[in-house]
Amino acid sequence: MFVPTVRLTRLLACLLSLLIHGVADADCRTGATVTLLHFNDFHGQLEPDTDAASATGHPVGLGGLARLAATVARVRAENPDRPVLLLFAGDLLQGTVSSSLFLGIPDVILFNRMGVDAAVMGNHEFDYGQDVFRRLAGQADFPFLSANIQTHPEPLPVQPSLVIDRPDSPTVALLGLTTPELTTATHPRNAVGVSVEDPVTVARRLVPELREQADLVVVLSHLGLTDDRRLAQAIPEIDLIVGGHNHFVLEQPVLEGDVVIVQAGERGHWLGRLDLACREGRLERTAYRLLPMDASVPEDPEMATEVARIVAEAESGLAEEIGMAAVDLSARREDIRRGEAVFGNLMADLAREVTLADVALFNAGGFRASIPAGPVTLKQVYQAFPFRNELVVGQLTGAQLIAALQRSAAFDPEDNPGGLLQVSGLRYVIADRRLASASLQDGPIDPERLYQVVMPDFLAAGGDGYAMLTEMTAPVMTGRLISDLLIDAIRHGKTIAPVLDGRIRRGSP
Repeated sequence: MFVPTVRLTRLLACLLSLLIHGVADADCRTGATVTLLHFNDFHGQLEPDTDAASATGHPVGLGGLARLAATVARVRAENPDRPVLLLFAGDLLQGTVSSSLFLGIPDVILFNRMGVDAAVMGNHEFDYGQDVFRRLAGQADFPFLSANIQTHPEPLPVQPSLVIDRPDSPTVALLGLTTPELTTATHPRNAVGVSVEDPVTVARRLVPELREQADLVVVLSHLGLTDDRRLAQAIPEIDLIVGGHNHFVLEQPVLEGDVVIVQAGERGHWLGRLDLACREGRLERTAYRLLPMDASVPEDPEMATEVARIVAEAESGLAEEIGMAAVDLSARREDIRRGEAVFGNLMADLAREVTLADVALFNAGGFRASIPAGPVTLKQVYQAFPFRNELVVGQLTGAQLIAALQRSAAFDPEDNPGGLLQVSGLRYVIADRRLASASLQDGPIDPERLYQVVMPDFLAAGGDGYAMLTEMTAPVMTGRLISDLLIDAIRHGKTIAPVLDGRIRRGSP
């Protein structure tokens, strides 16, 4: 769990007493109230997340759209005269079998039923292609916001901002901002014609106009906490940043100056609730809390029935047990995106073994769900590798290989970077976000020599900013999906018991 850097007691005092700073001249009606509910990084998790159950000890999983829907309805029913806004901070797609099979359409339809008021584009919204996102946006009863993303030649069905002005309610302005990682975190073929403007530059241009129109200026952000902080520092006229992208559980908001930043974990495990009231013409935050969506939360019965039907249809035939894993194969961000991980070692070793390559490179962001020790099902494998990435074999010079490792080392580990490379056939050391050393298993890397390298087609196309990998010579698409690589290994009785061997280390060489 992410722990905010500001002490809890100080935060509580600030939350209960600090006025929204940008509305000194506002004339909101004293006594008027508004409640903001928010969640982020849903990733197709229609049913409770049983993968989270194994990590947290919750017996029946966390989240589930039926629990979210029931909680939202309960909050709205508390006071029918109080406006309640439901905000989604991005990453609707990718992560479950139902999302991969039905391309997010059921998710949007159920979001409509739940009453989402606005969503920001996340970096995974293009994972099935731009046309799929256009269809999703066309199905949505709510707007997708993003002020800094443009596509050419066909524009996206998104809008930069939204002003919600309801009778007897404070006016709320929403500005959508999407991480520049949109163009590198999705497969490069999905980002053709996409341009991303710097979020701070865009916000600096648009916030003053929104400030004049609204009692509350909210950035609906899919930038990540580090960039949310930078945004707040640069533009203190913002009142609130409702964030996503990192999957951080901020039990209390982070304050950057007077700007409040909130984020609510992932996959509907939590629902954030912020209550505000207008007092003497000024908006005041009266309470904030994260509501856990655990087994104690009742479900909306109609929503639960519909979710069960959708998931059962998607997962038909996937309960087949194909073998055993002797150890936990963790895809937790804190494990696989910060250093060496047994799951990364396993897949990179398997890829190098079947292709006879010298080196294997895997981006950590390609691992989407853990597989606990014990029986392994097809569903677990497909949830771990939903992208249908294919192995590519080709040749890189030692200099190009070193450049790729330098790129991997430069990522900020606190941001849980999906671009961190899991490897086989070599080892490398990261020190202060620099490549301190790198070598093959059997000796130094010769910058002039050509090496046979295997990797997912996502990396071969330059995904995660690995432009040097597009220079691979004699590339061959193997036709072998990464998911099938693991399925074949398990079915053929290979021992699935990878260990850590020091191939990735942080510190001095």
